[in-house]
Amino acid sequence: MQYFCYNEHPCFQVDDANVEAILSAIQTYMPLDHYDIITVAFLNELTLIDLHMKFLNDPTPTDVIAFPASKGDDERVGEICISVDQAKKYAAEHRQNLAQELTLYMVHGWLHLCGYNDLKAGDRRAMRAAERAVLNFLKERCLKLEIKCDQ
Repeated sequence: MQYFCYNEHPCFQVDDANVEAILSAIQTYMPLDHYDIITVAFLNELTLIDLHMKFLNDPTPTDVIAFPASKGDDERVGEICISVDQAKKYAAEHRQNLAQELTLYMVHGWLHLCGYNDLKAGDRRAMRAAERAVLNFLKERCLKLEIKCDQ
């Protein structure tokens, strides 16, 4: 499995190797065997709103969107797109650590690629339980997202 990190947020820096280490650890806990490549893109709010509208016909802000591999592709690529701005807002409103919030978004996107859904209450409960389990797994291994953020 290969991992790639893209940062398109102007006020945010992340270490690609750190992101890849976290993704690799998640893979050991919750394998995505049907993928060759996983990408994580850290985006600004407007870019994610555009993707939300284009692919899900929803013009509202969102925190994370996951795009599973397309059938018939030579390389099976899963994409996780994260709004740094939404994470900053949520973290500030709830007095959370931004790096922890962004890690949660990475895990949340990963779970979507695993087939978890969060539209119905029962599915949401299962996803939240899986999120807690993966985050605990990362914590036990002292893996945390290392970021630098202006503003």
